[in-house]
Amino acid sequence: MAESSTPGPLGTAMREVAFPDGSRGIVLVQAGTSQEEAELLGARLWAELPEPEASDE
Repeated sequence: MAESSTPGPLGTAMREVAFPDGSRGIVLVQAGTSQEEAELLGARLWAELPEPEASDE
């Protein structure tokens, strides 16, 4: 995973993170946030996602 960040709105950076299920995504963090902190934020966001509803079909 890249240690560099992509510039975002003033004072922010976009970071690529790996989620606990193996998928990847982008999170917006404050500029200067370490990649490790961004990864932890991604894991926390992933854990807070609502469970998909089961279909009875």
